[in-house]
Amino acid sequence: MAKRIGALWKRESRDGKKFLSGVLDLGPMGDVNIAVFVNDKKEKDKHPDYNIVLSQKQGGDAPPDEHTELEPF
Repeated sequence: MAKRIGALWKRESRDGKKFLSGVLDLGPMGDVNIAVFVNDKKEKDKHPDYNIVLSQKQGGDAPPDEHTELEPF
């Protein structure tokens, strides 16, 4: 029997793009909110069909992006 590690819901952005929003249960590390978007920049078969990003709960702090400098542990 497969163990459920999360759930996704169908959503639509304000500009009409459809995506999935959900939560992954990482066990002792806690839950992680994610969003799954169609890769609209796909040019080759080797490129992924979907991209998964960390998301935030409304009213929460924004997750870091590739331009945010992270502090070491």
